[in-house]
Amino acid sequence: METYICKTCNIRFDAKGIKTEWIDAAFGPCSKFTALCPSCGKECDEYRAPKSGSAENSQHTLHAPACGSCCGGCNL
Repeated sequence: METYICKTCNIRFDAKGIKTEWIDAAFGPCSKFTALCPSCGKECDEYRAPKSGSAENSQHTLHAPACGSCCGGCNL
């Protein structure tokens, strides 16, 4: 069993998922597991814990110091 999250109900639940496979034009063979929410019945994706660190910190790792771009300059 895996953990899933319902974005409609904002709940996490454990369930046996259903694997869906497809071929993406850009990425090639892809797959994901989904499960139906026990509360509302909508299809839900697997829950993935957020990465450690804040979104602001992760932006700084994407640009060179003092980049002056989207984050207003990363003066580290």
